[in-house]
Amino acid sequence: MEAVVVLRSGVASLDEAFRDHQPWLVQRLAFIVGDAEEARDLAQQTFVRAAERWPFPDDQDVPRWLAVVGLRLALNERRRRRRWGFLPVRETDATWAMQTNPDLWTALMSLEPRARAALVLTVLDGYTQDEVASVLGVARGTVASWLSRSRDRLRPILEERVR
Repeated sequence: MEAVVVLRSGVASLDEAFRDHQPWLVQRLAFIVGDAEEARDLAQQTFVRAAERWPFPDDQDVPRWLAVVGLRLALNERRRRRRWGFLPVRETDATWAMQTNPDLWTALMSLEPRARAALVLTVLDGYTQDEVASVLGVARGTVASWLSRSRDRLRPILEERVR
C-alpha cells in the first residue's frame, strides 16, 4: 500500500484541493467579476494551472496560490474584455449571493473591480495590504487608498439598508 504524503497546507492530491477549495474560490471570484458562471470558468482555469504545477512544494500554501492565480486571471479577463469593448458581457447571475446577503452583494458590485478585489482579499481572506499590493501589482498606498474609499462608499449603502 502506497503512503500518501500530505502537504503542509493539508492537501494530499489535486482532486482533494479541487473538492476543498473550488466552492470558496468560485464565490471569491464571483465577487470580483460579478458573474457566477464566469467565476466558475475562471476557477476551472485556475485548477488547470494548478494541475500543470502539481505537486506543489511542501511549503506552498495551496489556498493562497489558488486565490492569487484566480484573482489574476479574473482581473486579466476584465482588462481583455474592456480593451475589446465587451464589458458588460451578460447580466450578472448572482442568485447565490442574493440569497445569502443581497445588501452586501449590491454594495460590493458598486465598487470598481480592483478595489473590490482588494477589499475581498483583505476583509474576507485575511491578506495584508502588502500581500494584496503584490498580488495586484500596485503600490501598498494604492491598496490603502482603495480600501479607504471602498469602506467610505460601502458604509452609507449598508447603513441605509439596515434601517
